[in-house]
Amino acid sequence: MNDSLGSSTGKPTTGTVTKLASRSSSVGIEAPVIIKNGSYYYLFTSWDTCCAGLSSTYNIRVGRSTSVKGPYVDQAGVGLTSGGGTLVLSTHGSIVGPGGQSVFQTGGVWYLVYHYYTSTGSNLGINRLSFSTGWPVAY
Repeated sequence: MNDSLGSSTGKPTTGTVTKLASRSSSVGIEAPVIIKNGSYYYLFTSWDTCCAGLSSTYNIRVGRSTSVKGPYVDQAGVGLTSGGGTLVLSTHGSIVGPGGQSVFQTGGVWYLVYHYYTSTGSNLGINRLSFSTGWPVAY
């Protein structure tokens, strides 16, 4: 994260970037979304292989922090910069490779929107999120 942006260009004025999450694997981590709910910022990311139809292994993970700049940790306390990430949604039933998510709130209800695959093609899905335990659970 870079706090300083040029007023006329919108570009960073320094080269400093804060690493929020990383994986040692050659398989991806992408599609970051940060939301604030209560006292925490939640960083949602998509892991593994996207866009391979029924061979996709994409899944949605999350970590949380009391600061937007981190450090973000998963439910087990593992830092997202150390490969941590609590699973929110993965392949289940006919839903394959959910990821590329967005998260939003309307009417006091949180929603998770994502793409996924089935035997009939590519689709978009939406699930409610509950934060009743302090961690997002899709239902």
